[in-house]
Amino acid sequence: MTETEKPNNSFSMLRQGWISVAVWMAVGLLLEGLLGYKAPSYLNDPQRRELFRLAHTHGTLLGVVLIVAALTAQRFGLPRLAQLALRIGAVMMPVGFLLAGVWHPEGDPGLAILMVPPGALLVIFGAVAMALSLKRE
Repeated sequence: MTETEKPNNSFSMLRQGWISVAVWMAVGLLLEGLLGYKAPSYLNDPQRRELFRLAHTHGTLLGVVLIVAALTAQRFGLPRLAQLALRIGAVMMPVGFLLAGVWHPEGDPGLAILMVPPGALLVIFGAVAMALSLKRE
């Protein structure tokens, strides 16, 4: 199994997926709390609200993608590079959105937004590589 991921490594991707779902759902709960308590630093900054929502949504969805990819890897033995790209991209995208919302100049996202496009490309590469590696049995 030199070219494909070993079963132990797919378990670490599965763990990362579940941790990601838990963390980003907790972030969503925090955002609901900020709305409920009418936190001025959150309510008065529409850009921050949007970036934080994007972080929560992408983080949660990409956690689910990691879980599905890990289960697929256990069944079919998928390429290590594809799984690594998915794992890195699934962290870069939501963290880029989150940090870009924490510190940002007026009207623009913060510099951390530059993490998002490479993260998206890694996720897309990982998904395409996994799809191409699946063969009919």
